[in-house]
Formats: sequence, C-alpha cells, structure tokens
Amino acid sequence: GEFPGANWPLAVVQIDHTKLDIILVDDHHRRPIGRPWITLAIDVFSRMVTGFYISFDPPGALATGLCLAHAILPKEQWLAKHDLDGEWPVWGSPKTLHLDNAKEFRGNMLQRACAEYRIDLSWRPVARPHYGAHIERLLGTVLQEIHTLPGTTFSNPRERGDYDSDAKAALTLGEFETWLSTYIVKIYHQRIHSMI
Repeated sequence: GEFPGANWPLAVVQIDHTKLDIILVDDHHRRPIGRPWITLAIDVFSRMVTGFYISFDPPGALATGLCLAHAILPKEQWLAKHDLDGEWPVWGSPKTLHLDNAKEFRGNMLQRACAEYRIDLSWRPVARPHYGAHIERLLGTVLQEIHTLPGTTFSNPRERGDYDSDAKAALTLGEFETWLSTYIVKIYHQRIHSMI
C-alpha cells in the first residue's frame, strides 16, 4: 500500500548506501582506482532523487551529511558545474528521514544535526528491507544502468564472464558524477512512475 506519512513533497526522504558496480579511473593517468560508494536520497511522495554523494570512502556520517546537504540545497550551481542544461527542482529540508539501522544513521552527529533543523528520524525495522522499498528500488535501477558503462563489474562474476572491468574502466569520479546527474535529470525524472 501507500507509505504512511508521505503525503507531500519532502514529507519523507529515504537514504541508503551501496557500492557501485563500476571501476573508476584517476584524473591524471586514467588508471583504475576502484569501485566507489554512493549515498543516495529519494523523496517518497514524488519519487524524485533529492541528492547523492559518491566517494571511495566507505559509508559513514560524513557521506550521509554530504548527501543530505546536496538534497537540501538548490541544484542550479551543481548543474552548472557539470555543464547540464536540465532542471532538478528539488531542494529544502525534509520533514522525516527514513533510514535503515546502519551505525552511521544511528550516530549522535546525524541526530544532533536533524534536531537542529527539525528533521525527524525514522528507522525501518531490522532485517526488513521492503520497508525501504523506494530507495532500494532506486539503487537497483541505478546499478542496472551502470552495467551499460565501460568498467562495469556487473552484479556478479557469472554475469561479468570474461569482461575485463579494469582494462575497460574509462570514467573518472567527476565524469561519473556528470553521467549520474545527466541520468537523473534527463532520464529518471522524466519517466512516468506507475504508482503515481
């Protein structure tokens, strides 16, 4: 059924992390440096991506905070930085953040920051990923799209076969951010969602 309390834009924003199925290269020598992590946020009411943060560091309070800052701020400067001409009309403080039970979501830093900005925290039940279905589905969709990019690792060794992800890796972190922003603005946000 419907997600309780998600009755208007930014009423409930879900955030989660995952390691991306792609190997990125460094900016200078364009050699493989590894798979990055993404912290991603989605507005449950509108199904719009509110923000993201990509890093080679494992998820933590910093990644969560930077994703939340990206979600709250207007996106015009971000789009200009990545030379994108589309619109990303999502900004503002969410009423509620809906999170899983990872330690970075239970920490004092996030709780104090949310209290200061009057953002409620809501955690889904332990070992019940379907309670975070919106963010889990978005992460799955993004990972599926990544499988079309050079340097993808696919989702498992059987699917990868003899594809040499390191040899095919071509995108830097900045280039990948531009690709993801383009995908969000020009493709994902333009699709009609069957539930809305």
